[in-house]
Amino acid sequence: MKAHLHLLALVLLVAISLNFFDAKFIPAKIVNYLEFAAVMGSVLLAVPYMFDRTGGFVLPVQLISLSIIFSMVMAYISWGQGIRDSLLETSQYLLWPLFFLLLHLKIPIRSLEKIVLAYGLLYVLLYFYQYANAHTVLFGKPISGDEFTEQRGTIRIVFPGAGIFLLAIFISLTKITQAVKYRWFYLGFALLGLIIPIMQVTRQFIAGVFLIYFYHFFKRQSFVKKALILGTFAGGILVLVNSDLPMVQGVIDVQQRDAKLGKDYIRVQAGEYFLTDFSPNVLSQVFGNGAPNWGISRYGKFMERLSHTQEYFLSDVGIIAVYAMFGIFAIVGFGLMWYKSFTLALPEKFVYAKYYLWYLLFTSFTWYSVYHYHYLIATIFALYIYHRASMEEKKRLMIRNLIRNSAAAAGIPRNISQAKKDTVINE
Repeated sequence: MKAHLHLLALVLLVAISLNFFDAKFIPAKIVNYLEFAAVMGSVLLAVPYMFDRTGGFVLPVQLISLSIIFSMVMAYISWGQGIRDSLLETSQYLLWPLFFLLLHLKIPIRSLEKIVLAYGLLYVLLYFYQYANAHTVLFGKPISGDEFTEQRGTIRIVFPGAGIFLLAIFISLTKITQAVKYRWFYLGFALLGLIIPIMQVTRQFIAGVFLIYFYHFFKRQSFVKKALILGTFAGGILVLVNSDLPMVQGVIDVQQRDAKLGKDYIRVQAGEYFLTDFSPNVLSQVFGNGAPNWGISRYGKFMERLSHTQEYFLSDVGIIAVYAMFGIFAIVGFGLMWYKSFTLALPEKFVYAKYYLWYLLFTSFTWYSVYHYHYLIATIFALYIYHRASMEEKKRLMIRNLIRNSAAAAGIPRNISQAKKDTVINE
């Protein structure tokens, strides 16, 4: 019974942490109260278990969690932002300790996969519904203006909650190359993972997904198959680039324009500013400035003016925004997280967790995927799955080696074939 209640709580937490995909038909006050209560409740339940374990991704998540919590103190010291304002604004980034609660509860990985796939499917359905009713903003926020308009050759809807969709398509991608049931379902979902990023015409989204897909099918193939996959991939890119699809040409035009700007590109200028000139003192350069309560506190009003006068936005500079808000130790936490994603062994059936973390790395310099609430719950799920699967694999290998060494010390043959071989030698 307890296990079912835990899963039900997680299902609700996903919806609340995503702000119900930023649904506009739900009163904002209700969403904000629910989000604050759910996140703070989860954090309070998780904090007692933050230091129960070591190894794996424990240290990176500890560093990130503590950096975000302490950044609220820095917002008060450096900017005079009250703890109440900081707590209200920071709550959307504060879900990281949930990782430790999941470890304590030992939530089954298979159950998490089902939750992610269900929400991934909901993301697809809601996205296409919003696309079909673009004249009315039901979910998310238009890039500019009060309604979704045609940009880059299509009606551009950057649909909220992309993290859960990405983790769902990477799960599907992993399963279509394994002997599993419902392979056609996973194949269809994986195809949607290519179609929807193109429809949203976001360069990081498209490039990150395509690179992960390419790597998945390219690795561990023979030389001939690698050549065929590489040729097919390159051919597909050439066909897309030279096609008359308005959305493809729109992305190409934007990329060519930004490439010509070089150092004058607004994101480059914003990144340099937040790295070198933003923090008012040395303490903030080390521990961060905290999250600004936009347009409310003095700090938040400063950020609002900065966006209007210079067009500098934290959301445009990815990991630099993490440094600006949460400091050096949060960056160390992310660095360790990505380092471990390359070094920690992971069973092949869970490799989707590695793909998700790599996607975050790839998009971390120009997108808010590393810290935004649209991605955070999926990031925590990916880290939990990776950590638990990796630790269990490590334990399994240790037990196998221990049995093998004990058998060798006792002179017991490792298997029947070895026993037969020893018998022949002895005879």
